[in-house]
Amino acid sequence: ITSMNMTSAVAAGVDVDESGFPTLIDTANGTVEARRGKIGKFDVGPITAADLPVVVAAEFGDTNVIGMNFLSEMKSWRVEGREMVLEPQSEY
Repeated sequence: ITSMNMTSAVAAGVDVDESGFPTLIDTANGTVEARRGKIGKFDVGPITAADLPVVVAAEFGDTNVIGMNFLSEMKSWRVEGREMVLEPQSEY
């Protein structure tokens, strides 16, 4: 799932659900308590996703990660060297 640090989420106006229990996520640095949220409009170049679910936590530091919930909507994606190449569906 797409993941964001709290600073980026607040700056982007992400709708973060502060009610209820947090979601526990196992990361390389241990277990993190995260909140679920939703990005109303997420643009990557000419590709736009609407109402993209995310998890948000201050413990993610400076890191934001595009998750498989976004990538699986692509026709294809690959990594070439240090670049990620996204090929959208024809009607994305």
